[in-house]
Amino acid sequence: MNMNIPVDKNKITTTVKEKDSIPKNTELATRSPDTKDDWYTQKQYVIFKNQFQSMKKNNIVILKESKENKRLLDLKYDDLNNQINMIQTSVIFFSTISGFLQATKEYFNTDNSIVTVSSISISTYISLILSISKYLKFDEQKERIHNLREKYANLHNKIEFRMDVLGPWTWKELWEHQDPTAKLEQWNLIVEEMDTEYADLIEVKQALCTEYEIIMDSKSRNKYYIKNRQLNYGNRVKINEWDKKEAQLEKDIEAQRLKLPHVKTHAVSLPNEDLDNWDDEIL
Repeated sequence: MNMNIPVDKNKITTTVKEKDSIPKNTELATRSPDTKDDWYTQKQYVIFKNQFQSMKKNNIVILKESKENKRLLDLKYDDLNNQINMIQTSVIFFSTISGFLQATKEYFNTDNSIVTVSSISISTYISLILSISKYLKFDEQKERIHNLREKYANLHNKIEFRMDVLGPWTWKELWEHQDPTAKLEQWNLIVEEMDTEYADLIEVKQALCTEYEIIMDSKSRNKYYIKNRQLNYGNRVKINEWDKKEAQLEKDIEAQRLKLPHVKTHAVSLPNEDLDNWDDEIL
């Protein structure tokens, strides 16, 4: 039996029009990404990533240059300090010898002429060496280099603090299942603060570089640059030797561990044992 059901054509037309008026990408705009890679293709994350890499690179460039300058200053300070110590030690030594000769000349029946000549010679040497040290301004140079090293150390601490602030943001998985807009707002607070500090760091770096150029001329920079390379080479050779010894030790320990029964772990950890609290799985 055929039944004729009345159909409202106006209602159908209205429903179709309302359905067609819904944006096709509304669902895509509101839902979260389905795959892991989708979290890192969002506009907010791309903005964060570019800003993060830029700030990190700027910090590393300043830190690297500052550390290189301080390293050369350390080498020059060490040489200058050794020279001053040798001068002061020699003055103390010869002054003691002069006093000893004066005190024992009668006991050992030492000729007065020998004691007198020795005392005059020692006094002349002390006067000469101290005059040369004062003329070359060893103490003043040492003090200036020491102060500049302290300033560079303060600059290093400030930059390393900035790197510590950026540290938690290196874990990109923090963006997964998060509101990208809210996450970007949190990041913008750090960017605003660091941009203000960065301008101050540049001014400090400029002042330190100017003072560094005054203290370290081209000849000194070339001299201590070569010396620094030599020291680094020697240190790398020694470190490589110890790495080989430690690697062989680990092999021996592992071989003996297979032969020996299981031993309960000691309560006190040795210096070479790793203390890693991140081995536990995330619940």
